[in-house]
Amino acid sequence: MQFLLKVIPQLLDEGRFEKARSLLYEVFDHAEDQDAETRVLVQIRLYGLLIDLGNESKNEQDLLKAIDFCEKNQDEIKKHITSASYYYNLANARDGLCEIYYRASPAGQSLSLVKEKLQEPIQLYWLSYKNTKPEDGLLKQILVNLANALVRVGRLVEAIQFLDTVLKQDPNFPQALVSRASQLDWLSQVSNGGYTAALYVQIYVNYEMAIGSKKLPRPVLERIDVLKENSRWRLVQLNFDISGIAQEIIQTEKEYLAQNKFRKFCIDNFLTLNEHGIYCGCVANEKDNLQIGVPNASFKGNIVPKLELLLNRLKSEFSYARWSYYQSKVKTDKINFDAQYTNLLEGEIINPFSEMLRISFRICYGILDKIALGICKLYGLDAKRIHFETFWDDKKRKEKIEIIQNFHLNALYSIACDLNTTDGELRHFKNWRNKLEHNLLILRSEEDISYDIFDIIKDEEFVVLVDIKDFEAKTIHLLQLTRAAIFSFAYCVRLQIIEPIDERSEPVGPIFVMDFK
Repeated sequence: MQFLLKVIPQLLDEGRFEKARSLLYEVFDHAEDQDAETRVLVQIRLYGLLIDLGNESKNEQDLLKAIDFCEKNQDEIKKHITSASYYYNLANARDGLCEIYYRASPAGQSLSLVKEKLQEPIQLYWLSYKNTKPEDGLLKQILVNLANALVRVGRLVEAIQFLDTVLKQDPNFPQALVSRASQLDWLSQVSNGGYTAALYVQIYVNYEMAIGSKKLPRPVLERIDVLKENSRWRLVQLNFDISGIAQEIIQTEKEYLAQNKFRKFCIDNFLTLNEHGIYCGCVANEKDNLQIGVPNASFKGNIVPKLELLLNRLKSEFSYARWSYYQSKVKTDKINFDAQYTNLLEGEIINPFSEMLRISFRICYGILDKIALGICKLYGLDAKRIHFETFWDDKKRKEKIEIIQNFHLNALYSIACDLNTTDGELRHFKNWRNKLEHNLLILRSEEDISYDIFDIIKDEEFVVLVDIKDFEAKTIHLLQLTRAAIFSFAYCVRLQIIEPIDERSEPVGPIFVMDFK
């Protein structure tokens, strides 16, 4: 049996799926002869291989069988593997089903299908991520697979962010390199913003580094060789001397290092509103210059000026939220509120910098609600009582939105699903925002040993206690999510009202992605 367990992965790498499936079910039969505990351990391994097989062979029945086992035996499985591993494997199976569906109709997905089918693996990868511990060794794999799941619902900016996060830890991680190159190429097509030599230098280098890692199976390597050549050909079309790539990379790094401290902070933490800055930290990423209009493009209708006005407001408020977060961290400015506070021994952190942190969090929700207003204006929807995470559910709006086919509208809806206060995986964000606005949310260090002698904190209807480090982490995540939503809004408008300027054929999905199944 152990021999067969070693052979099956080799067969998968070679693409011999029927042989792998035959041997796998042979091992399933042998597993029934084991004692109860051994049988469960073997089954966990076997169903993991079945998920791999289902994903690589695009076999729906393999994946459904594995999902059924995982969901029916969740408690027993978690006795033997970590929660992160459990959710990761279940997410891979669900993601495989989504990939099968997506390949059948990549050009457009309704919002109901985004929520009913494509959102589930994203939520499971979030669960896996939240349960990951350093010793699990899963973080890079989770982020790569989460990125690829986000791409399917149009969340390309976030996907590239997570891939870059992986590559900061391991610059030669082949799956992240291949996926990043593919997503950058696709983004240039679905953003209606054209493409540059700098973009294709990034794509070319990513493919070249992935090949140089020598960790890719031969069929994958052959495909990437073709894609690398395609990107080289694109650079030649753009009159870029391929021998100058090394110098281009060196110059980009010099220009990044010359940025001021605040801008480098924004670049490092994925907080810029600059299209070039999605993939590059050079001098072109010096300012937030995202706009709806693009050069040499024709516009349909007369709504662009109104939506550009709204985008100006989004950029301004985001810039202030971002600056407030930065100041709360670096504490470089001398700010004094001229206020004294009663010492109640409750341990609340209350100073100008904690207020900046709270302001940063609160502003993001105002930005998201204004994006909802922009969607209503773009599509002629009722703009009364709009909140970003719920306005989609209004019956009349839903009927109109449901028939719209816009890749970036799907992205915005997927973000709203994550933030939904009922079942979204990030629903605690809105709960905190409501507490900030309407209740008493206290920021305190969990290391504080204050005794709360007046029993203030025990009154949970009156006070919500949040660890300041956790609040900081959630605030920068919300900023990054808001940034991605602003990009998706601008791209949504472009896709809806601007005639394409790209001479390439209509995009049909990512060219190539690599993940861990």
